[in-house]
Amino acid sequence: MALPDRFRRHCRWLRAATLLVFAGLALLLALGASTLPWMGSANASAGDRTLLMLVRLSPGLGYLWALWAVQRALGDLAAGRLFHAAVARAIRHIGVGVLVGALLSVFAITNLTRLIEGGHGGLAYFDLSGIVLGVVGAALVLLARVVDSARALQAELDEIL
Repeated sequence: MALPDRFRRHCRWLRAATLLVFAGLALLLALGASTLPWMGSANASAGDRTLLMLVRLSPGLGYLWALWAVQRALGDLAAGRLFHAAVARAIRHIGVGVLVGALLSVFAITNLTRLIEGGHGGLAYFDLSGIVLGVVGAALVLLARVVDSARALQAELDEIL
C-alpha cells in the first residue's frame, strides 16, 4: 500500500525537526559533561565528581538513542515502508531507549549518587514523568511485536494473492 505524498512529506519534515532536537540535546548533554565535574560537593574528589557526572548524564544517553530511533523510523515512513521491518525495529529501539532512560532516572541516579557521596536517603526517586516514560517505553517494546505480527500477516496474505 503506497503512502500519500503529503504524509511522506510530513515525515521528512518531522525527521528534520527530530534531528535538530537530537543535535541540540546532544550538545547540551556534552556541555553538561564538560562543566559538571567541576561542580558539586567541595569534599568530593575529582574521581567522585566524574562518577557523579556519568551517573547523572546516563539517562540522557537512553533518551538520545530513542530520538535517533525516531528519526530513523520517520525516514523509513518517508520512504514509503509502512510495515517494513525497520519500522518495527525503530519502535522497539524507541521503547528500549525511553525505558532505559526512565529506569536510570528513577532508580540509578538516586542510588548511585547516594552510594558515591556516602549519603543516606530513599531507594527511588518517585518522579511521575520518569515512571510514565518507563511504562510508555515498555509499551512501545510490546507494540513493536504487534507491528512485526502485522508485517508477517501481510506477507502471508501477499503470498496467497
